[in-house]
Amino acid sequence: MDRREEAFALLKPQQTVHLATWDGERPRVRPMSLVYQEERFWMCTGSKDAKAGQLASYPVFEFSLMLEGQGCRGTLRGSGIVRLVTDPDEKRRVAGLIPFFGDYWKSSDDPTFCPMELVVDTMEHMRPGEMHSEVFKV
Repeated sequence: MDRREEAFALLKPQQTVHLATWDGERPRVRPMSLVYQEERFWMCTGSKDAKAGQLASYPVFEFSLMLEGQGCRGTLRGSGIVRLVTDPDEKRRVAGLIPFFGDYWKSSDDPTFCPMELVVDTMEHMRPGEMHSEVFKV
């Protein structure tokens, strides 16, 4: 298994990552649920949340996932551009991928539902216990 396959095998259908956005002056980082389905990455937020505005203005991101090892940690990081999902059929499909969707929205037509695809172009993987990482294109 090559490093790319190894890194992607670490991803679950849903995990908590730290997402970094840019607000025009500085980076902003927060924990978010990352949904990984069919080799694509999805997140959602409220349309009025600061991160929605940041990503609309500056559609770049980086996420970081902590990896646990035998008494040590590693990381998996992904970066790229954000594509805000606006097509009603695609919004409905993405809503169906999000296990916690009903906790925040009643339907995918809710104007406050802001789904996004994270179009990852670069990944960086540092195995737990290692002191260096490997960067690869997706």
